[in-house]
Amino acid sequence: MLDFETLLHQVKNQTKVIKVSADEQFDFLDKDYAYIIESGSVLVVGEKNSKTGVSPTHTLEGNDPIGFAEAIAARPLELGFKQVTDLTLRQFKSSDIRKFVDRANIFSKTIIKYSIGRIFGHTRTSSNLAFEEGFIDKNYDLLKKRRVARDEEVFRIGSAAKDMFFINNGSVQVVSKEMKVIAELGVGECFGESALFDYRPRTYGVVASKNADLLIIDSEQVEIEISKEPATVRLAVLLLVKRLEVMNNLRLLQQN
Repeated sequence: MLDFETLLHQVKNQTKVIKVSADEQFDFLDKDYAYIIESGSVLVVGEKNSKTGVSPTHTLEGNDPIGFAEAIAARPLELGFKQVTDLTLRQFKSSDIRKFVDRANIFSKTIIKYSIGRIFGHTRTSSNLAFEEGFIDKNYDLLKKRRVARDEEVFRIGSAAKDMFFINNGSVQVVSKEMKVIAELGVGECFGESALFDYRPRTYGVVASKNADLLIIDSEQVEIEISKEPATVRLAVLLLVKRLEVMNNLRLLQQN
C-alpha cells in the first residue's frame, strides 16, 4: 500500500537534494522546509526529564523524516538536532506539503491530523469529529464491532496488523513490552493504524482501561481510502507513522 521508495520516486520532482558535510552542522529549524534523510545520521534530543535533568535521545538514519509534522501543523520545531555524520537530505517545501494535505479526503486527513495530535501530545480534536461524520457514520453498518472488557488485551506486541480501531465508547491504553503506558485513548480516537502502513508486526500492545466498544476498520478498507490520494499525501502518512514511533520512544526513555 505504502512503499517508501516508490512514493519517494513519485515526488522527486517536487523536492531538492542537499548534501551537507559533518562539520557544517546543518540547521533543521527553518520552518519553511521539511526533510527526509537519504544517508547519514542525526541525533534527535527530546524534552528533559524534570527529575533527572537528562534529555532522551534517538538516532535518525536513512528514510527518517525531520519536520514533516511541524510543516503540516505550521508550528516550529521544538526538538533538538545534532548532525552526527555527512548527510544527504531530500528537502520538501512546507507549503507544498500543507497544500496536498489540505486537499486530502476525510479519511486520510484524519489519520494525518490524528497522528500529529499524538506526536505533539494532544488529545481529541475537531478532525476526529469530522471523521465520525464523514466516514464512521456513513460506514457504520459495514464496520465490524468488538466489545472488550476492562484489562482485556485488544492486541499484543508482535501480532499481525490486520485492522485499525475506532473507540466508540470506553478507553484503552497503548503499552510497551514492559507494560509502561505510552498513551491513554478515549472516545472518538483511533489506534492501530501505524503498523498497517508499513507492513510490520505491532510494535506496541493495547489494553482496555475501561470497558470499551470498538469499531474495526480492516486493512482492505484502509488501502481503498489511502490509495485515492496523491503520492505526497501517502508519503506524509508513512512519515508521520515513523515520527510517532520516534516520539513514543523518546517518551518512554523520558520516563526512566
